[in-house]
Amino acid sequence: MEQVHRFEDKLLSITIPKEASFGEKLPLLYVLDGNAFGPLVTQTILLQTRNSPKTGVWPTMIVSIGYDTKDAFQRDARFNDYTPERIHSVLQEELDMPNGGGLATFQKQLLRIHEHIGRHYQIDNEKVGLLGHSLGGLCVLESYLEIVRLPFITDFLAISPSLWRDECAFFDRLATQSSISDKRLFIAVENDHGKMETLAERCYNILCQGISEKQISFYIGPEENHMSIVFTALSRILRWFFQKENANE
Repeated sequence: MEQVHRFEDKLLSITIPKEASFGEKLPLLYVLDGNAFGPLVTQTILLQTRNSPKTGVWPTMIVSIGYDTKDAFQRDARFNDYTPERIHSVLQEELDMPNGGGLATFQKQLLRIHEHIGRHYQIDNEKVGLLGHSLGGLCVLESYLEIVRLPFITDFLAISPSLWRDECAFFDRLATQSSISDKRLFIAVENDHGKMETLAERCYNILCQGISEKQISFYIGPEENHMSIVFTALSRILRWFFQKENANE
């Protein structure tokens, strides 16, 4: 069952598995860039839950957070929602990109969305994921560092995160962390032999110094590009999401 309704300036597509019994508490997965990735994630889960014991993917509630547009991506809005305020000057190659900087505001909105969902649906509070790709992946990792803003998220799922943003300012913030969150984290990236792969691996290696290997998983997709990695990594991420402990594959 899918419901679509407006919440402030966002469109929420909410999918409830038909297998769910009345009053059952469901795992919950928030999907960023909902216009583009909501249908993909929803169909991937629905198809694999036809045989959950074999696929390792179980019925879950999906909330895709999108925009009021027919386009797959709302460029200016996602730059604003998914990026923190700049701490470095704009580079020449970034002059044609929106300035962004509204992440803190979006995190407050996501908290309100979660409160709204909690008032209307039964949620398994021990299994709440946040999934994002590219700038959405950056949003996921930045939120992981600021867990106090989104304390209800248990699993942070980042695909090909845009860690290059603002001269890799994410690593400046990571270096100032006195303690790392005890929440679970999955990072997937394409095998591009370039900055996307290098920065994602750098992030993973730094985090591994401060958290248990059971909390984190890292996957490099061979022969994938910035978009195809979403398709190849998604089932792996979903299996990991439903595991109580990490089983790196």
